[in-house]
Amino acid sequence: MTAPFLSSFLRANPRNLDSLKAAWARMLELGYTTRTEPVAEPDNCTRTRCAGVHEGYPGSEHRWALRCLLCSVDIEIFYSHMRERTGKNPAPPRRHKGCKFSGPSRAQARAARYAELGLDLPAWDADAHAA
Repeated sequence: MTAPFLSSFLRANPRNLDSLKAAWARMLELGYTTRTEPVAEPDNCTRTRCAGVHEGYPGSEHRWALRCLLCSVDIEIFYSHMRERTGKNPAPPRRHKGCKFSGPSRAQARAARYAELGLDLPAWDADAHAA
C-alpha cells in the first residue's frame, strides 16, 4: 500500500491535507486501495468538475481511481460516495456498484473476506458484525 498522496492538481494546503487524511482512512476502511497501474490524469483539470479519473486523492467532486481489495475490481468512485451521509437521510457508506460483497445478503462473505485480508470490519457495517 502506498502512502497518502494528493492528485496532481490539488495544492498541499491544510484543508486538502486534512481531507486527504480522512479520505485515505475511509478508503482503507472500505477495503479499497490505490491502483498499482498508473492512471493518466486529465490535462488541465482544475477544481471544477472534469470528466477524468485521478490517481491521487482528487477531492470529493472528482473520480478517484481505486481497486477494491474485496472483489479485486478496479473502480472509479467519488469520495463523496464513500463518506457517511448525515442530515435528513442519514446512511452509512456503501460498497461500490457491482461488488459481489455488497448488501445485507452477503454480510457473512464480506465479514470473512475482511478477516482474510486482515482488515477490521467497519464499525458501521452492522450486517457483517452480526454474521
